[in-house]
Amino acid sequence: MSQNDTIASQQPSLAPRLHVLLAVGFEGSLALLALGIGWLCGHWPLVGMFQPDSVKGECIAAAIGLAASIPPIVALWMVDYLPWVSLQHLRRLVRDLLQTWLGGASAGQLALVSLAAGVGEELLFRGLIQEGLARWIGPPLGVGVGLAVASVLFGACHWLSTTYAVLATAAGVYFGIWMILTGSVWTPLVAHAVYDFIALMYLLDARHGSARVG
Repeated sequence: MSQNDTIASQQPSLAPRLHVLLAVGFEGSLALLALGIGWLCGHWPLVGMFQPDSVKGECIAAAIGLAASIPPIVALWMVDYLPWVSLQHLRRLVRDLLQTWLGGASAGQLALVSLAAGVGEELLFRGLIQEGLARWIGPPLGVGVGLAVASVLFGACHWLSTTYAVLATAAGVYFGIWMILTGSVWTPLVAHAVYDFIALMYLLDARHGSARVG
C-alpha cells in the first residue's frame, strides 16, 4: 500500500475527530463568552450552580433536568412520522449535515459534543441572557422578557431553515421555563445535553435513515 493510500484510508477516522474538536471548541467558546460578559456586567451566568450550601438542591435540579429531557426526545421520535413537507425537508437537511460532520464518531465523542453544547449554550442563553435580563429589568416583566429574548436568539442562532429556527425557539422556551421553575441552570443544561446526545445517536443510526428528523 502506498503512502497516499495509507493517508486516504486514515481520513474517515480522522475527520470525525477533527469535527468533534471543532464542535467542542466552538461550544466551549460560548461558555467562556458567557463567563466573560457576565464578569464585565456583574452577572454570573452560573445561576444556581456550584454553591457549597446547596449541593442537595443542585442534585435535585440536575435530576429534574434528566427527566425534562424525556418530552423532547419523545417529540423527536413522534415528529419522524408526521407527513409535513417542511419536516421531511428538515429531516434530510439535518441528516446530511450530521453525516458530513459527525458520521463515524463514537458514542463517547457524541457525548462530549452534547455536553459541550449543553454547557456552552445554556450558560450563554439561559444563564447570561435570560437570567441577566430578568434581573436587570426586574420582576415580573423581566422574567417574560428574558425568556422571550433568550429563546428567540437561541432559535436565530440555530437557523438551518425557518422550520428548524422555529423548533429551536420552542426548545429555548422549554429549557427557559425549566430554569425559571428550578432557579438553576443545571436543569436546562442537563436536559439539553441529554437530549442532544440521544438525538445525535438516533439521527446518526443508519437503521433510522429512512425516517428521521432534526
